[in-house]
Amino acid sequence: MTTTRVAVVGAGRMGQVHCRIVSENPRATLAAVVDPFEDSGRRAAEQHAVPWFATLDEAITATKLDAVIIAVPDKLHVGVTVHALEVGLHVLVEKPLADTLEGALTIAASAEKSSSKVLVGHVLRHDPRFRLAANTVCSGKIGESVHVRASRIVPRSVGVANRGASPIYMYQGIHDIDLVQWITGSPIVRVCATTACKILPALGVEGVDVALILCELEDGTIGSIEISWALLDSAPSGLASSFELYGTEGTLKVDVTAEGVDLLTADGHSLPNTVLSPELDGSLEGVVPQQFEYFLQMIEFDRPSRIGIDEAVSAARVLDAIGESLTTGAWAKVRL
Repeated sequence: MTTTRVAVVGAGRMGQVHCRIVSENPRATLAAVVDPFEDSGRRAAEQHAVPWFATLDEAITATKLDAVIIAVPDKLHVGVTVHALEVGLHVLVEKPLADTLEGALTIAASAEKSSSKVLVGHVLRHDPRFRLAANTVCSGKIGESVHVRASRIVPRSVGVANRGASPIYMYQGIHDIDLVQWITGSPIVRVCATTACKILPALGVEGVDVALILCELEDGTIGSIEISWALLDSAPSGLASSFELYGTEGTLKVDVTAEGVDLLTADGHSLPNTVLSPELDGSLEGVVPQQFEYFLQMIEFDRPSRIGIDEAVSAARVLDAIGESLTTGAWAKVRL
């Protein structure tokens, strides 16, 4: 059976997850791990018995590749993604598409000229709960959108681990920015953002604890997006998150704090992960592996991406406006 040969670029936390997902898929072969840091790169490569390379060029020269998964830090997405597209590799790039609007536009221009498949890792596009929500709104059952509210609260250990490498509204908020625009079917045109920080500074870590973003959409819908890593690590679920939409004919709510299993044992109370990437019978399942499975189907069966490059760029435009609002302390228009 022919398999798709994949290199994972970036051996950090998500890169290691991607390595495992590729290795566990029978229709794919993990062909290489690419990371400029030899210690982490070799460690991930040896774990899966594949070669390590410091650069993508070295991997391309030494081994046959069909595709790459780009899991390097946001600020490095542009160079490696454009290079992969220029040499004809299919690309799954982690969200956000880039850390700047200009970078996102650069990748989009390269993708437009390439025949390669591109999937941006907005993983919630593969979550059946949010796909159902988007389809329901699109069907007209809720009527016209009036207002929308999205929240995503994660444990403070996530903020500690991030150490200011990526702003909270980019690292986490990109999910909800995309959800708001995708599910309502209308782009965000204006934002006003503010932040607060008490927890991370007390821990000696750079960054803010929470970002609150008010937004106006092109169709007149108004909304709020709340992103925080203030949750105690002892919380029964590692995620307190919901999406609510109120329309002229009905309402819709997706609550992902609990995922269907409530567990109480001598060790305590927990709401185990059953959807994102749970480990079951020794393998990772859920929407993160499903994202890779869909990427393979794009390559093998010419399926369209579940998120267009233009939609990923639209999310980058909103990130750009949020940054402007935080700088000026005022409302900022989303640049078109």
